[in-house]
Amino acid sequence: MSFDETSSGREQPMRIILPNLYNEITKQLEEQHNIHPYDIQAKAVTEDSGYQVIIYFGDGFSHRKSKHFSSEAIEKMDTDESGFIEELGDACKEVMIADYFKMMRPT
Repeated sequence: MSFDETSSGREQPMRIILPNLYNEITKQLEEQHNIHPYDIQAKAVTEDSGYQVIIYFGDGFSHRKSKHFSSEAIEKMDTDESGFIEELGDACKEVMIADYFKMMRPT
């Protein structure tokens, strides 16, 4: 299985298949955690019951966080998304700080 594939389908850029959700995620990450859109890679996999949202972050985008959302939940932008975005922001910030200190460590 390649990097761009999961067991249920092919990953696609979230900006293309879920632009409203992508905009909401990037807006909240920037406002609440000072994490910019170029600090993450947002992908989504279309499934029968909704979408699997996958966010890559960190040095080389080696860390990932994912969650399944139903189509209805995405349309309503309910608290489930807000909780995921908060978790994602905290994890991303923690990894970015660790990456920074790793990079600045004297050799």
